[in-house]
Amino acid sequence: MAAAILMLSAYTTQISLDGARSYTQSRFMNMSATISRDLEQEIRMMSLTLNELTGNTSFMAALNQFVRDDSKDQKVGNAARMAALQQLYQSPLVERFYRVSFISPNGLYITSLIDKDQEHSSTSEKLYRLYNSLGEIPPAGTDIPYYILSPQSDELSTRQDMLVYGIVQQVYYRGNMLGYISILNEQSTLSHIMNFVDNVDEVEVQAVFDDGSLLFSSTGQVYPLPMDMQTGSMQEWTDPENNTQLEVLHTRIESLGLNLYIIQDSHYAALRNKDLRTSIMRRALLIMLPAIALITLIAFGLTRSIRRLTKKVRQMPAESVLPGNPSTTQALMNVVTSSGDYEIHILEQTYNSMMLRLRDNTLRELALREGALQAQLSALQAQINPHFIYNTLNIISAKSMESGNFDVIEICDQFASMLRYAMDTRSRTATMQDEIENVRNYLTLAKARYEQNLEYTIDVPDDLQDIKVPKLTLQPIVENALTHGYDGINVLRVLTITGKISGENLLLEVHDNGTGFSEEILQNLRQRIDDINAGKVSTEESNGHIGLLNTCLRLYYYSKGSIQMSIRNDNGAVITFSLPVSL
Repeated sequence: MAAAILMLSAYTTQISLDGARSYTQSRFMNMSATISRDLEQEIRMMSLTLNELTGNTSFMAALNQFVRDDSKDQKVGNAARMAALQQLYQSPLVERFYRVSFISPNGLYITSLIDKDQEHSSTSEKLYRLYNSLGEIPPAGTDIPYYILSPQSDELSTRQDMLVYGIVQQVYYRGNMLGYISILNEQSTLSHIMNFVDNVDEVEVQAVFDDGSLLFSSTGQVYPLPMDMQTGSMQEWTDPENNTQLEVLHTRIESLGLNLYIIQDSHYAALRNKDLRTSIMRRALLIMLPAIALITLIAFGLTRSIRRLTKKVRQMPAESVLPGNPSTTQALMNVVTSSGDYEIHILEQTYNSMMLRLRDNTLRELALREGALQAQLSALQAQINPHFIYNTLNIISAKSMESGNFDVIEICDQFASMLRYAMDTRSRTATMQDEIENVRNYLTLAKARYEQNLEYTIDVPDDLQDIKVPKLTLQPIVENALTHGYDGINVLRVLTITGKISGENLLLEVHDNGTGFSEEILQNLRQRIDDINAGKVSTEESNGHIGLLNTCLRLYYYSKGSIQMSIRNDNGAVITFSLPVSL
């Protein structure tokens, strides 16, 4: 119980730690999703404002006249400047932002925000140099039509501490570059977006562009975080400068070319994990100590019968399950448990009955193992490399073809067909037609040996040709008849194979005109076949007829006892198989 509680506590602790980490990751992902959404929406609104202004033909025409007026009195330019300002003030989107400005290559500018003692337009070489230092806007090779400005001083403001951010874009009129339009907001707006965190003391936010420039850092500290860090899950990262372990969630904002990092010092997570472990283990101890005492008292009374039964089982020798040990029978029948402990008492009775049945089944099991080992040995003895045989047959056929000996070629083909049939392991069954064809090939080979001294008849009706039978049911029996059925006498060998339906069974019969079985061998073989059908398998020395017993054993295992084999004498040996038609 103590071990169970400790393991459960450890498991609970691990689940809680994993849950805490998953919760932290979910928090960070929610923060990242909210910040990314709000920042994209902010930049999108700036982009929409740019699109509205550049799509306003009156505004663009006024800017063109404002920039192109090179007259001394600047009347056209001033009128165009006022027209452009009027268009700015009429736009509802412009009102959303701190400042919307236009600046020309020669330093002329128009702005929507006028500080005290400042005009709508003037010249600002410093502002122009600032925009011009950005190079080509947007950077070459990007799909973003504008450049995002990191927080910087507002060059048009009289306040030195005024920081702004936004976007800037080159504008053209009829193919001519007029200058730059910038949409700016105060840095406080960016801070409000980026500081969407639930614990500002532990969580930091950092946003970096692909070129390495910083957009925002909530603490002012900039970590050299890798931009190829995996996205979508929290990663462990060590700051190489101060060897600080950090937990970082990296989010890639593709539309802005921006990498957003939500950062937490691992020290805070370690402190929370330590407190969580301490709390769980303390509660586990408070549960475990009284539980152990109570369980010990109750278990002592409940397990009395179990201990007695355990002692009985331990004192029972392993040889008690072996046959021929009657001395242990009485020990098995002794009852040591109390009938008041109903379940344990039933268990002991079941144990006693099981042990007695186990003893009865041991002899059967030993016989099965002996038969299985013998079958494995027979299989090993019969193994041969089929590729070697096929190659050898091909060589013989080729040589026979060269010499014109077509009988040998036919023999090789029939032998190869028998090998392919016997070695095809894709199915253990075949149609009666295939089985008859295999026997016919074998008899053709035997005919080449015995010539005129062998005649055979195969009488299986055509309507039985599609019945499924185990492979190699007939051929071993036919081979056994030719090998052992004539006891060395030189007579005309006559074999008859018949098949017919009797009730729900298929009867197959192989009849030879040989010497038949002697009475002693016939009784011995019948006894062995009966033993196989009873599960007492054994195929040791059987007076030269081991092929019959191997076939009987194989069919017994295959059909689970549903195929029956019988032998008798009738002017020779007769082997009969009874197979269920639905096998």
